[in-house]
Amino acid sequence: MAEKASSIGLKSGEYGGRNGQSRKFDDKGLHAMYEPFWKDLPFTNIFACITPGILHQLQKGIFHNHLLQWCINIIREKEWTGTEHKEMQRVFVGLLSGTVNDHVLMVIHSLIDFIYYVQCQQHMDLLLRAMEESLKTFHDHKQLLINLQICEDFNVPKIYSLLHYVSLLQALRSAHSYNTEYPEHLHIDYAKDAYCASNKHDYIEQMALLLQCQEAIHHKSAYLAWRQLKRWPHMDSVDSATSSIGLCAKV
Repeated sequence: MAEKASSIGLKSGEYGGRNGQSRKFDDKGLHAMYEPFWKDLPFTNIFACITPGILHQLQKGIFHNHLLQWCINIIREKEWTGTEHKEMQRVFVGLLSGTVNDHVLMVIHSLIDFIYYVQCQQHMDLLLRAMEESLKTFHDHKQLLINLQICEDFNVPKIYSLLHYVSLLQALRSAHSYNTEYPEHLHIDYAKDAYCASNKHDYIEQMALLLQCQEAIHHKSAYLAWRQLKRWPHMDSVDSATSSIGLCAKV
């Protein structure tokens, strides 16, 4: 498999210049590969390293870039409440109910179900079969979108990749284990926010200093919280003694 992939790679001499051949590659969405690092690695199947992506493949790819755009073209509506893809998915089927016909709603419902099935923490055989049924329902009825001239075809890599999700989940387990949403949050906290807090000049040193101060505050807060916990047992005994005195006084 690795040899097959590397065989289509083009060396710089073969791909040089903006000629007609290179434009054909651009039209097909193909890019030159110059001696991929994994070509000579033993027992390596690079295609097995492409994991299911909840954020970029499903929420931003399948839902926002395709499913949402198809539905906008169907109902000719441009304004949507909510800005987060997750929030939109929760109410999407309800919003379209009564607006589109039942067959279109079935296509939408099947993809939404598939997206939510992938996001489960555990996948039993019953759930994997439900994923396959949802995807089969989509493929059985997707021609309707072409008939309505909503899209020209379904030659979309992200849609094709859904066919491999069941086998990938069986091999790699929960998709949350390699969800890119988590490191992206760290990138916001440690890079974007830190850069915005600088004066944009010599910002690397300022970013490092800010993160150092934040880490020191975090450790100090953790220490103060630990000291507060150490005091609680004594406070409990004082409170219990006070309550006992109060009961005796009432008697």
